[in-house]
Amino acid sequence: MDNHAEKEVGDYIISLASEEAEGTYRLQNGELKWNVPEEGFNTHLEIVVRDNKDKCFIPELKIKGKVYDEGGKFVVEKDFPFLWHPFLFHYGAFFKIPEAGKYRVELEIPAPEFHRHDEIKGKRYEKDVKVKMQIEMESGREPHGPE
Repeated sequence: MDNHAEKEVGDYIISLASEEAEGTYRLQNGELKWNVPEEGFNTHLEIVVRDNKDKCFIPELKIKGKVYDEGGKFVVEKDFPFLWHPFLFHYGAFFKIPEAGKYRVELEIPAPEFHRHDEIKGKRYEKDVKVKMQIEMESGREPHGPE
């Protein structure tokens, strides 16, 4: 898949995937409501962070990222919150890119603050991580009904 990239960094395996912007449900006033991406948003960047030993998804991360086009021009800076998905938990964000193509993504992942069990295996994720990755990003919007 062209729109996928993966890299091992420290205790992590970081995977990126790009797809067209799509709607999501959000809890609003105690009720789930369907939300479409903001007008003009044309891409969705997904980030999966796994443990490099046991391959499990790592929850509760606070991921920040910057995106640059192929020429190095700054495109956007975003937080990448957790997004529930029926078969792939991930972090992600919607935003606008000028066009489909190659982009550089720079991520900062602070060391998580959650407790870790196991006196030996639990000593993981103690350092902040910064990583630069290249990815082919898609542009477009999934059909959402009325917008």
